[in-house]
Amino acid sequence: MDEHPDSVRNPKDREDATRARLADERDARADKRDADLNVREALAEAHEAHALDREKETSEILSAADERDDRAETRDRVADLRETAAGLHSFLHDKEYDAALRARRAAALDRADSKTDRTSGASDRVKLSERASEDLDSD
Repeated sequence: MDEHPDSVRNPKDREDATRARLADERDARADKRDADLNVREALAEAHEAHALDREKETSEILSAADERDDRAETRDRVADLRETAAGLHSFLHDKEYDAALRARRAAALDRADSKTDRTSGASDRVKLSERASEDLDSD
């Protein structure tokens, strides 16, 4: 029997060919795992960037809502003071109620403005909570 060193009939050559094939398969699986890992890392980084953007946007919305609430609180305090002063003045000095009515009307307008600010702030917070639940559903 004529055995050539390159022959696949040689058990040593078959063993080497099998080892080489198995090594190639391991390399291919390792390359695929690396590619999959790179894709997962890119997705994680994109998700983190999106979360940071949403956190910043949420912070800005809440800050604006808090500012409107603060303005509403100030208006309410001013309206209370104005109404009290007008009531005392009209009770103690005025025989006519024209000045008191104007002051009370101004206080009522301040309260209406503060109510609008509070409603806007609450609406912003509701939108944030709705947006958060929509985003959770999509993830």
